[in-house]
Amino acid sequence: MASTSTNGTAAIYTRISLDRSGEGVGVERQEEACRQLAELHGYAVAETFCDNSISAYKGVERPRFKALCDLIESGEIDRVYVYSTDRLARRTRDLLDLMDLMRPRGVTVHAVTGEGIDPASANGALITTILGAVAEQESAHKAERIRAAYEQRAHSGKPKTGGRRMFGYEIDGETIRDDEAAMLRTAAQQVIDGISLRSITAEWNDRGFTSTRGNRVDTVMIRTLLKNPYIAGLSTWNPADGDGRRLVRNRQIVGEGEWPAIVEPAMWERVQAVLSDPTRVTNRVGNRPQRLMSGLLRCQCGEPMYRRTRPRKSGGRYSYYSCKRVRSGTHVHIGSDDVDEAVTALVIERLKKTDIAAALAVATRTDGRSGELAELTAERSDLLARRDALEDAVAGGEVSVAAFGRAIDRVEARLAEVGEKIEELAVTADAPPLAGVATAESIEKWWEGADLMRRRALVDFLVTVTVGPGKYGAKKFDPSRLSVDWHLPEV
Repeated sequence: MASTSTNGTAAIYTRISLDRSGEGVGVERQEEACRQLAELHGYAVAETFCDNSISAYKGVERPRFKALCDLIESGEIDRVYVYSTDRLARRTRDLLDLMDLMRPRGVTVHAVTGEGIDPASANGALITTILGAVAEQESAHKAERIRAAYEQRAHSGKPKTGGRRMFGYEIDGETIRDDEAAMLRTAAQQVIDGISLRSITAEWNDRGFTSTRGNRVDTVMIRTLLKNPYIAGLSTWNPADGDGRRLVRNRQIVGEGEWPAIVEPAMWERVQAVLSDPTRVTNRVGNRPQRLMSGLLRCQCGEPMYRRTRPRKSGGRYSYYSCKRVRSGTHVHIGSDDVDEAVTALVIERLKKTDIAAALAVATRTDGRSGELAELTAERSDLLARRDALEDAVAGGEVSVAAFGRAIDRVEARLAEVGEKIEELAVTADAPPLAGVATAESIEKWWEGADLMRRRALVDFLVTVTVGPGKYGAKKFDPSRLSVDWHLPEV
């Protein structure tokens, strides 16, 4: 419906904050009404600009509005047609800035409904200020009403609807997606078991799970999901801070929700205790150790050794441990990759030969901590032995299947209780690092799933490794240079 008149050239700008349930049609109606008005005035429409699903009040950048401003600045148009001036901007400051851009170029704004903007008129600035202030107040009131509605919904325990769906639930916020829910429950248990978020993330990606936006899973997503009270059936509200922002860190639990929990609240609380443990954080930089033995390994002079690197003649960099040479005497250095691998093998092999219950008993006696962990771990070992004996007895015909069923149920129930208590005690601040291994299926699996700081804590608890001198000109790693002093006896 382009005009053939020569009165001048115009542009059209349209915008709708959200495009849900066909609201995009509203943009088309805006454009059609603007075209009709431009034709009535005898102006040809050179270009149309549309920012859809973008608010003019939140301060979010509007790329098409910026393009319109660039066109105005070029002097190629004489008029801008809008459905109403609040489509251009809802902040008084934005409208005044637009007037400053239009005034020297003689550009005016014409609206299908309401007042337009003529920067050259005596009342232009006054009218613009009034229009902007009214629109800004309307947006502020609308935001207040929306916030009040959301807060009321949170306190009444209503599920969250609209927007992007929550992982584990359908779009209605209360119907559980079985496959996603199963992954969340497994991940929660894995965190309690000491499995790292990296390992959990790798498993999710291997199994083809994605975010609700279809993106690849990362550790941030896993942590965010597991820390969200929603999956425990708890309703939350984020009050605004001093700057008017509603941040996740300010989130408050305000009651139980009307939707079913994916993870039981008691289990969710245990997950929070583990995720809040600072030793799990592995992405900090600066003075935080990045290698297993950095600061734990000892030079023969007695000082700790730290990782350093130097360029290789063949390319790349050589990573090694050395001390800071602050003490007089003979100093050494040694390859960091080789040491980390050797110490890992030593620790795993030692733990496989160690009675964890007895070792915990020794640890609690020597450092004054409660012996409850040792007692529970010893009881768990007894229960596992009793379970094996029952299985052998029923296989050999010494115990009837019915009797076996009754006995094994009691053993399994007690094993679950003891295991839960051990896990609760293992995440407390004063628990010895060895406690985390108490319920592990295997030492290798625990080590693989543990993050760097947990591994370092266990090594520091168990052993001191000192590096001795090497042979001049030696090119290969010599494990005999490592002097190992175990802190606990082999029990």
